[in-house]
Amino acid sequence: MLVAGQALQWQTTLNGQYDLSSGGQPVIQLYLVFKETIMKLFISVLCVVAALVVAVGAAGGGYIVILKNGERLRCNEPLAVDGNLAIVTLSTGQVTSLPIDQVNLVATERYNKLGLGNALTIDELERTEKIGPTPTPRRTLGNYATLSGIGDQVELSSNLPPTPTPTPGIKLQLNPYKDPKINAAFIEILDKKNLYLYRTSAGSQPEYFFIQAVTDTQREVFHALKTVAEAFDMIATRRPDLAPSAIELRMIETSGRTAGTFRITTEDAATLAGGTIPPEKFYVENVIF
Repeated sequence: MLVAGQALQWQTTLNGQYDLSSGGQPVIQLYLVFKETIMKLFISVLCVVAALVVAVGAAGGGYIVILKNGERLRCNEPLAVDGNLAIVTLSTGQVTSLPIDQVNLVATERYNKLGLGNALTIDELERTEKIGPTPTPRRTLGNYATLSGIGDQVELSSNLPPTPTPTPGIKLQLNPYKDPKINAAFIEILDKKNLYLYRTSAGSQPEYFFIQAVTDTQREVFHALKTVAEAFDMIATRRPDLAPSAIELRMIETSGRTAGTFRITTEDAATLAGGTIPPEKFYVENVIF
């Protein structure tokens, strides 16, 4: 039973006016323990909330598949190419497929491999790539591709603004490939296969051959990839003693934006040229940005 003095002491203590008498000390200790428990609980809740935010953010990062109609699919992992189908795992965990010709593979890989900091803007993502007719043959630029002199390149370079190098060392060099016969052979084959806008030079290594091609549509990207592989495979088959050990292919748009970079080995060229792997699948699995 509380007497009047003890009741008053209890009320006074809870109001923050600590009674230092022996009767009020247990109340003070109880208050401090209660306060400490509340703070620990509050900190724990904050940690849980922060962890949930991080988890949601990580799940939201994922992999973005960009369709040609401008739509974007958020996926858990990169798409896979199976024949004429693109296999995607949506953020919900559902695995589905859609025709590969509905996917903007170039924009998809560029967006994901460059990272959000250097990726496409929202406006660029919403653009729809128009699939036009097969490009009308234009004047071949094989004569400009030999790099025999800087003056021969003025016409092409004036129309192609410089672009940042996606991979250190894989870029157009000032010096031509060491063997003029190989350079001439590539030019002859590429011209016959209707690859019109391109330049050649030495690669990042003495045994590498470099090709830079202008590709403004996805169709041109895959045409360039297949054509270069066929040319390389033909040369490597006929003259393995003179053929380069690898082809470095860089594709850019006329706007200067990169469309992908590759280092193609003789084995890669053989599989592409022979149809063992379609260019769409090879692009997704090997492109460098």
